[in-house]
Amino acid sequence: MKRYKKTIGISCFVLLLLVGIIYGYMHPINIYRLEVTQVEGSGYGYKIYERGRLIIVQPFIPVVSGKRSFQSVQDAQCIGNLVLERIKAGNDFAISKADLDNLGIVY
Repeated sequence: MKRYKKTIGISCFVLLLLVGIIYGYMHPINIYRLEVTQVEGSGYGYKIYERGRLIIVQPFIPVVSGKRSFQSVQDAQCIGNLVLERIKAGNDFAISKADLDNLGIVY
């Protein structure tokens, strides 16, 4: 009888472990978060967090001379999402003027 209970206990543990692993693969944890912020009155920028830790603060449009912020929330969100995609893919996340032009960002 003891052996039977032990076998059932181990089987339940293994089953729960497998369910947890399968759930983890089907529902990946989003470790990155984008936050659009208002800067200098009417402009916008963005911040990127990794597991709650601030890793990027971008109050101005990258690659543009001077300190010009994004004109709209949508522009900041669009470039922030592009940076996030590149970070998640493990690529260089630098933004070029071509990226700004392709996404229709006014600078």
